[in-house]
Amino acid sequence: MHRRIPLFALAVSFVVGSTACSYAPRYDDPASYRYDYYYYPHVGVYFHLHSGHYYYRDGGSWVRVRVLPRHIWLDHRVRRTLVIREPEPHRRYQTHRERYRLPHDFRLDRAHDRGEREHNRRQHQEYRRRWGGAERERR
Repeated sequence: MHRRIPLFALAVSFVVGSTACSYAPRYDDPASYRYDYYYYPHVGVYFHLHSGHYYYRDGGSWVRVRVLPRHIWLDHRVRRTLVIREPEPHRRYQTHRERYRLPHDFRLDRAHDRGEREHNRRQHQEYRRRWGGAERERR
């Protein structure tokens, strides 16, 4: 009987100790959002939610801009949210391109572009409103 109590205490302390070591991301910390992107597979564009920059391929190189050119149309129906742990999202572009293929019946509707750009602008403004200059200070 006395052997069961120490074994039970050891088991309880192990469970409690192992759960205390688990990691849960804090979503009230701006750094936890730092590498969240929207990825648009139909045009190969990334949008960094918190800096407000778009990344796209122009010719043979990747470009970072605040406003996309008019010939690139965004569509929220195929948008993917990615957490990328690198400051340059396009480093794994080939992997993203293969993993997030378009549905075979997808047809681009240009009417979605204006609303999607506005959505992205609001997302970025919301981040800036919540965190102010915290992102800028970390760079």
